[in-house]
Amino acid sequence: YCPEYKLIIEVDGDSHYTKQGKKHDCERELFLNNLDLKIIRFTNDEVKKHLTGVLESIEQTIKFLKSV
Repeated sequence: YCPEYKLIIEVDGDSHYTKQGKKHDCERELFLNNLDLKIIRFTNDEVKKHLTGVLESIEQTIKFLKSV
């Protein structure tokens, strides 16, 4: 969590892709969005195999949030 930009960065494992996990994530995301928080998600595999791309995506998101 980055309070300066109200940004939550999540790394999702297998449990997030079950029916129950998807439902929980959706409910949680609605709650957090109502608090004016932005969530970006990455899979475990993305972080492990494409870390540079993940970091670039986070950087682009922060640049966008700074501009609004």
